[in-house]
Amino acid sequence: MIRTIIVFGFALTLLGAASAQEAKTALSLDEKVASVRPSEQEERWMQIPWQTDLVEARAEAQRQGKPLFLWIMDGHPLACV
Repeated sequence: MIRTIIVFGFALTLLGAASAQEAKTALSLDEKVASVRPSEQEERWMQIPWQTDLVEARAEAQRQGKPLFLWIMDGHPLACV
């Protein structure tokens, strides 16, 4: 009888520790995701109206009297060359 109570108590202790660990893991996962997501400040470059047509971009730059910025790259866009 006493052996059953001890085993049962030990099992409950393990279950409680496991659920506490799961809660800690879920919280730390959310924190990790938040830490690698870019902030609004880091995503400001996405607000620029980038042009993909060189002729159209040149005409628009000339109309607005602004310089033309060219980003030229040789290779795979994800650097997997």
